[in-house]
Amino acid sequence: MRPGYARARDAGFTLIEVMLALAILTFVTAIMWGTFSQTAADKRALESAQERTQTVRVALMRMTRELEMAYLSGSENTAIAERRTFFVGSAHGDVDEVQFSNFAHQRLRAGLAEGDTALISYFGERDPDDRRILNLMRKETRRLQADSPTTLLGESYILCPDVSRVRFEYYDQTLKQWVNDWSTLNASGQQYLPAHVRITLTVIDERGQEVAYSSDARLRMSEKVAYKPVKQ
Repeated sequence: MRPGYARARDAGFTLIEVMLALAILTFVTAIMWGTFSQTAADKRALESAQERTQTVRVALMRMTRELEMAYLSGSENTAIAERRTFFVGSAHGDVDEVQFSNFAHQRLRAGLAEGDTALISYFGERDPDDRRILNLMRKETRRLQADSPTTLLGESYILCPDVSRVRFEYYDQTLKQWVNDWSTLNASGQQYLPAHVRITLTVIDERGQEVAYSSDARLRMSEKVAYKPVKQ
């Protein structure tokens, strides 16, 4: 046998060596692919959790700001059933409901009968596409008017989607205690606003567990104010 032929044969790879190398390469590739897939899944879950938290915080900030601008008019005719300014909060299933008049309305339409005051409502409503999802809704009328709140024109939209529970608690500065309901419409009810409104919004996180976020709104005008819009 020629020496050059023996060296050329010894320099090659056997079939077993090639198959072993391919098996190792496949194993390493599978590990790397699994790691990349898990990292991408963790990234998507983290982004979803951050987006969810941001949505909840924005909803809490908006409710807090608007509740702090609630007011009652001292010139209100308390003898009529339908009033222009009032504050009503009641426990209602998984999502408490609250309606109140405030100074937070922004006039975005020129030439329409709108003012700086409006009636704002927070309530729960099932998603029309998936009845298992409960949304926190917000409705704002274009102005205050002594009519039924259900007949007033306004825009309604989802403030925070897919909530588990929403609770409103009201601090009565006269009784020095927190209560679950508030109404300035009843003759025997409060004729002033709560000093504080505590909001607790509970959602389901990416792990399927309930997470509660809370905020405290300090109302700036708890007593009635001498304010009456001028008719234009």
